Amino acid sequence: MKRIERLLNKMAAENLPAIYVSNPKNVRYLCGFTGEDSTLLLIENAVFFITDRRYVEQARAELSNPIQIVCWTQSLLAEAAEIIRKHHIEEVGFEGAHLSYSDGELFKTLVQVKTRIADGWVEEFRAVKDEDEIRKTIEAVKIADRTFMHILNFIRPGLSEKQVATEMEHFMKQNGSEKTSFETIVSSGIRSAYPHGEASEKVIELGDMVILDFGATFQGYASDMTRTVAVGEPNPSLAEMYDLVLEAELAGVNAIRHGIKSNELDSMIRSPFVRENMNERFNHGAGHSIGLDIHEAPYISYRSEHEFVENTIMTIEPGLYLPGIGGVRIEDDVLVGKKQSRVLTKSPKRDLIILPFFA
Repeated sequence: MKRIERLLNKMAAENLPAIYVSNPKNVRYLCGFTGEDSTLLLIENAVFFITDRRYVEQARAELSNPIQIVCWTQSLLAEAAEIIRKHHIEEVGFEGAHLSYSDGELFKTLVQVKTRIADGWVEEFRAVKDEDEIRKTIEAVKIADRTFMHILNFIRPGLSEKQVATEMEHFMKQNGSEKTSFETIVSSGIRSAYPHGEASEKVIELGDMVILDFGATFQGYASDMTRTVAVGEPNPSLAEMYDLVLEAELAGVNAIRHGIKSNELDSMIRSPFVRENMNERFNHGAGHSIGLDIHEAPYISYRSEHEFVENTIMTIEPGLYLPGIGGVRIEDDVLVGKKQSRVLTKSPKRDLIILPFFA
């Protein structure tokens, strides 16, 4: 209930008498419910969990008092509107970014009171992890680390990217992952120049660079790591590029800490690329937070002056991509510390791993 109390305190500070929470990850964060198709309605002196008959028993098992479980008869929106009217609420906030435009307009019509967009309120709390969230994330990271070590003994010329991805996903589930935290990326050869190329039917060939970007989920919390390996001796320019990406990644890992600004960190990560006139080949974000979602705020960006705080869990993920030749990306999960941060991912990266090939 501490998380709900925190939101109620924010509502009081913002003079908002009620808030309707419809993002399922925010619902889970606030009350611990792990099912679907359910919402929360918080008012000044009561908390309502609105669901349908499929989830009532699960809700009774997972929720604690004084949350009131309400089984809707018309729809989630209509039930929330009815409660708002019964309690004579004059204004209600809702997550406009999560509801579709039509549902947002319907909600406004149904409640018949003043409405306010309250996007990002719960996400602001989710950005800083508590001890339990950190523990769960570390378990998800451990599964990913074990998966990387396993797949090194599996990858070989003649296998398709999809075969490698399937083996990784199977191994993660065997080792405690509820599901993959996102669609597993395995991109090889010239496809490694695709920053987020999902696994395809392309067959891995001798000399290919292979980008492996994947994550596990443990009790709802995600991990996200990337390693790039070579199958046999790679193109020398790509081997050199690996060292440059590693330099950039280590710059970010060593610099991130409580109080550093997002744009400062982004500049430090990009510095090796700028020095070598390669920054234009880095065409995606330098990192993001992880938690119940695989991509959460805050983000590492040259556009942002956000100051990172202790116990945020961030990815550091620079990459370089040469169209028609190949690419390299390295990514770690990092727990932000007061003075020094902690790298959670332990998979080797210091040297480009060149997998042996036996004919």
